[in-house]
Amino acid sequence: MIDTWGILRFGRRQRAFACWAAVGFGLGLGAAMGQAPPSSPGVSDPANHPAKLPHLALVLKDEDGRNVLDTGKPISTRKTCGDCHDYDYIANSFHFQQGKTEMNRELLASHGLAPFNLSPGMFGKFSILPNRQLTGPGVSSASDFDMSQPEWLTKCGVCHTGGGISEYDLQDRRFLSPQAKPTGLLDPSYTIRDREKGLVVPWDWGKSGTAEADCFLCHTPKASRGARRKEMAAGDFRWANNATLADTGMVTVQEGGKFTYNRAAFNKDGTVKPEILDLSDPTLENCAQCHGFTAKSATTIQPIQHADIMRGTEKSGWIYNGAKISDTVAPNVVGKEKMNYPWDAHAAKGLICIDCHFSVNNPGRMLHEDAKENLRYKPRGEDIAVYLKQPNHNFARGNIPPETVNLNVHNTMRGCGDCHDAEKIHTFLPYKTRHFQALACQTCHIPAVHFWAYRSDDWGFLMDTGGSRITYRGIEGGIVDPESEVTGYLPAYIPTPGKNGNLQIRPTNLITGVYWFDKGKGRPVFTWQVQTAFFSGLPANGEWSYRPEILKAFGDKDGIIDIPQAVYDTPEKIALIKGLLQKYAGVADPELRIEVTPWAVSHSIVGKGQALRQCTACHAKNSVLRRPLDLNTFLPQNVPVSFRGKQTEVVNFEGKEPTFDNRALLSSFYIIGYSRATWVEWVGWIFIAAVILFSLLHGALRLLGGRL
Repeated sequence: MIDTWGILRFGRRQRAFACWAAVGFGLGLGAAMGQAPPSSPGVSDPANHPAKLPHLALVLKDEDGRNVLDTGKPISTRKTCGDCHDYDYIANSFHFQQGKTEMNRELLASHGLAPFNLSPGMFGKFSILPNRQLTGPGVSSASDFDMSQPEWLTKCGVCHTGGGISEYDLQDRRFLSPQAKPTGLLDPSYTIRDREKGLVVPWDWGKSGTAEADCFLCHTPKASRGARRKEMAAGDFRWANNATLADTGMVTVQEGGKFTYNRAAFNKDGTVKPEILDLSDPTLENCAQCHGFTAKSATTIQPIQHADIMRGTEKSGWIYNGAKISDTVAPNVVGKEKMNYPWDAHAAKGLICIDCHFSVNNPGRMLHEDAKENLRYKPRGEDIAVYLKQPNHNFARGNIPPETVNLNVHNTMRGCGDCHDAEKIHTFLPYKTRHFQALACQTCHIPAVHFWAYRSDDWGFLMDTGGSRITYRGIEGGIVDPESEVTGYLPAYIPTPGKNGNLQIRPTNLITGVYWFDKGKGRPVFTWQVQTAFFSGLPANGEWSYRPEILKAFGDKDGIIDIPQAVYDTPEKIALIKGLLQKYAGVADPELRIEVTPWAVSHSIVGKGQALRQCTACHAKNSVLRRPLDLNTFLPQNVPVSFRGKQTEVVNFEGKEPTFDNRALLSSFYIIGYSRATWVEWVGWIFIAAVILFSLLHGALRLLGGRL
């Protein structure tokens, strides 16, 4: 047993070390202290995941520092967790800020982000998928007002874990403090757009409360993202962290939304029973709640609801799962009987998310190197007590498209070569160094994706739901229909900077968006403006009413507009919508645009038995590296196309339907057996012709010489 009172008598550094030596969060302290590792089937190196020691008995405190069991008030993680951990330091990291601390024009410009973005993160960056963007400070007209800070929290706050953007306004004043006051009637931190009335109205922070950093979402295995989502969507921020604990048996939701505490979950001294919260490192399932489907060994992959996006799986189709694809019960994967290998080779070996995406100052996992001093290994590491007080929550990551988020910690994770000795493994491969420079390991080790993913999101033409037209690749049927056939897809390949700055070709999914751009304002047209142009009234019975002009131009003989009819197949149709945006939405100079966004495929790794090994896969006329990938069938022609923020010709309209054309992107790579250099061919033909002419001349001279 841990002597809690004895620990409290320690000094700050000693107390932090003693407390968290008992927990062993992420450090492998259990193994260091001689604890036996768990017996986990399929884990090749169980020492990486030592036996978990219980967290100290915890008193859950409210905002006044009192035990919630006595007051019945919402849990304050600032007060509860802040005694041992530096709450403000932790909440200043990306998961809690989402770009708020990176609202710097020079930073955005240096990474090629369009100037209408406020930040490189989701809190401030325009995203084609929801076609929404945070409204910045200083707005003087309601026509320039899109998504306010409170609305952002109701829409996106479920994944973005409280603290930071949920506690402070855009002027860095803490909500509900005496200093926190709106700077005007359109201050985006204190208002919200009423979608029904079309007005910008005040937001009552006193009623909603704030959402402090939700430590439980990541550190409690039974965290309920669904319950948290419900509270955040309802604008009841102060109870969101309690909602996360809905499945632990510790709290119960009452009528009216208030949570009460179950006394059976607490000890007599008012502390929570350790097994109730079961505080630990983030598990696969914790990360999966927001990032995509991950599991140690699951034969059923639950359908993913579109309204509850899990970005990794839906955006690129990867599945991080140790079970064999052939053993999958659901969904209906076509050809799975031949796939006698895991969904992901790393998952099958027992690796979990934090093995690669660790806290960058974790002494047990951090990269001990210093490029500035040319050190590949730096023996000086972070002090354990310092780490436990201030664990850096800017987790290690790479640099893959389309990510611009958390710019200051790109390339902080270990690459494939830091674990695998590629030179020894790839004995069959000639010119290894050149191949490893030009190709990301995923290019050969993710030859195919066996799940479905986004294909397109078209906000250029709205359906009668008031939303976009979405299509998926890799599935025949609905994404939540268990009978749908999942066919998967073959990825497209693009170059992206590697850790050393050199371009590497890597596999990606492509999501194609169509949207309207306000050339006069220099930003995308807001969704509410497009709705104003398309529809003549507010929603009735869940359906919007198209304007008569649109029904006449796009509707079928019965006056119905379905997916086949919602197509810009003539310049006149584009001009019609442009005119309606000008007339009804006040957009002076709208322009229809296409954006092709690559989403890197980094998981669903296969082993050497399934990886690409044939030279002709790349070095042939039909090289996979130049393989076209189908895009949105309904893409309009003769409109600007952008790729990663720049106008680039990456769409080929010459076939039956538009496809991705990466020739311009790969123009700096010469692929033997596929690439053609015209000047080299001409030089070759000239030499051949010269040899033939010389031979003829030489033969003629010999004949003439013999006769003479």
